[in-house]
Amino acid sequence: MTHLTNDELQELKYHLADRIVENMDVKQLIQIAFDSYYDHFDKLSEVDFLDRAKDYWNDSFGEVVEDIKNYANCDFKKPIEDREASNIFIDINNTGGKY
Repeated sequence: MTHLTNDELQELKYHLADRIVENMDVKQLIQIAFDSYYDHFDKLSEVDFLDRAKDYWNDSFGEVVEDIKNYANCDFKKPIEDREASNIFIDINNTGGKY
């Protein structure tokens, strides 16, 4: 077994995380960010989560809640576990989606 000091172990963890992230594409990074936020929100109490959501959406919170209620009860929604984190298109080449 490799023996490392605590400082060396922390540096190895940092560099492994850095290399893994460096080799990810944007879709993978978005998925990790989404999963992290969703897990965080899932661990909050309902009151704390709703406070966080109200802070984020400010004056639009009521409209967002109404939209979510309508969507949650519609016939065409996908189950959460079947959805992708985001359908965000990021135009990194500034080509409008053309290659």
